[in-house]
Amino acid sequence: MENIDAIKHHTSGSPKYKLSNANVFISPEGFHYVDHLDPVEKISPEIDGSGLTEAEITYIEKSLQSNPERIENQVSAVKRHGRIQDSKVLDIGCGGGLFLAKMKEAGGNCLGVELSDTRAFYAQTKHGLEIVKRPIEDAYWKKQHGTFDVVTLWDVIEHVNYPLATLRAATAMLKPGGILLIDTPCRDAFYHRFGEFTYKISGGKYPTFLNTMYSAKPFGHKQIFSLAEMKSALEEVGLDVVELRRFHELSFPYGFYLKKLVRSDLLAKVLLPFVHIFFVIFPIRNKMLAIGRKK
Repeated sequence: MENIDAIKHHTSGSPKYKLSNANVFISPEGFHYVDHLDPVEKISPEIDGSGLTEAEITYIEKSLQSNPERIENQVSAVKRHGRIQDSKVLDIGCGGGLFLAKMKEAGGNCLGVELSDTRAFYAQTKHGLEIVKRPIEDAYWKKQHGTFDVVTLWDVIEHVNYPLATLRAATAMLKPGGILLIDTPCRDAFYHRFGEFTYKISGGKYPTFLNTMYSAKPFGHKQIFSLAEMKSALEEVGLDVVELRRFHELSFPYGFYLKKLVRSDLLAKVLLPFVHIFFVIFPIRNKMLAIGRKK
């Protein structure tokens, strides 16, 4: 695999896609990324909970963590390839901590990494979790290298500055035989391909889904992997790929999107069964699940 981290560090030339929130570049081998880096080295390791307002709590509970099926699927993925009871679990980018809370209930010894003050504080106070506010690439973590059975990156790898560096750092945390689990948007899937198609035929006027898949805003989507790129990246950092597939998942329940679309709770309730049927018949596999085992 090409050194995508080096390519991102030395971006040159014109973007392939000029979007409302980002400029998307494509490497010679086809890797898609935006030319924005977050100043993570300036983030204080101290967790400041003063910004955890009622509005932020509502967002975490009603939006960020509003899809219980998503958490269930994540726990099930761990169970397929490892055990939870008495395992050391590290969730990188743990958000409000709901996944870790479920792992803790199942007997895991859990630790979270979260760079957002409000989400880190919420996870600490709501779920009683131990949270560290330091990037996984930080030297702070060296003393814990090789000590975890399970490391997860749920909807995280698309947000980081240098994905290969993040994958190496996450892999370093695993014991031999430990598993790394990732889910992330998939580039060789309908939404991305349709966005590229509409961008091309409209001369860039209608990027459709591309506008929602990339963002140069702080901690936005900086890169979208293909299945082949993810497989190559996992192998490059020393993992045997044990599961790699596309699947259908929306970040929020279908009803959430219906309410936004039709702006009527009643109409959303009426339409919801038909939406469920549609996605059963036409499951648009927009994300990928990637699981690697450390050699």
